[in-house]
Amino acid sequence: MCELLGMSFNLPVTPKISFKGFRKRSEQNPDGWGIAFYPDESVQVIKEPLKAAESPLSEFLQDYSGLESKIFIAHVRYSSKGPKSHKNTHPFSRELNGKEYVFAHNGTIDYKSLKLGRFKPIGETDSEYVFCYLLSCIEQRNISEWEKEDFEWLTEKLQEINRYGKLNCLFSDGELLFSYHNQDGYKGLYFLHREPPYGKVTLLDEDWAIDLAEEKSTKQTGYIIATNKLTDEEEWQKFEPGKLRVFKDGKMIYPDKI
Repeated sequence: MCELLGMSFNLPVTPKISFKGFRKRSEQNPDGWGIAFYPDESVQVIKEPLKAAESPLSEFLQDYSGLESKIFIAHVRYSSKGPKSHKNTHPFSRELNGKEYVFAHNGTIDYKSLKLGRFKPIGETDSEYVFCYLLSCIEQRNISEWEKEDFEWLTEKLQEINRYGKLNCLFSDGELLFSYHNQDGYKGLYFLHREPPYGKVTLLDEDWAIDLAEEKSTKQTGYIIATNKLTDEEEWQKFEPGKLRVFKDGKMIYPDKI
């Protein structure tokens, strides 16, 4: 199962509204939770092999003003490969070309045909293995600054991996947020463009409504990606199966059109 949450904004934001709703998804995904964000060029990953809704740490973070970034990736885990442990909890992180990449995955991949380079998994999950394989491919392509042709190459690479199983994933290098939806539409993936004027929204997972105008600066705008819709009163859009979307500074930069 598992569920994903990603955010890309033009200014640093706190994820407390989205993260508050997302924590509830651990009722069906009780084997771990994690959140990654970028206080600066480096990444901070906080994760536990615990049920998010029962974690004092995740409860603290949902209201912590110091949890601020332009990019967030979060995950709640239902273990399918690898036991319940910290090393098997998403997101995973590695350094490549002076940038810290983070990765989270929903689905199951038969990875035996994927040959690794210098990046090796620490845990036993197919997800971390796929991450290591993907980083090796990026390194072989010698990507230092991402261009449109690199996004097209990455789409093909993700589709290639997808042939070995189910692949919904989010990953980031601290500047870009990459999101890919499985080729057959497995589990679903949605995105929301959140921009002013802000109004009232209701979280779908609990009876809690909030006026975004009281919480958000009118200068903040960006995108939220989630396995399932998190709120009412907002226009969540479905990802097309087998497609990559890339976000930067709160804008969708690939593909050029929705």
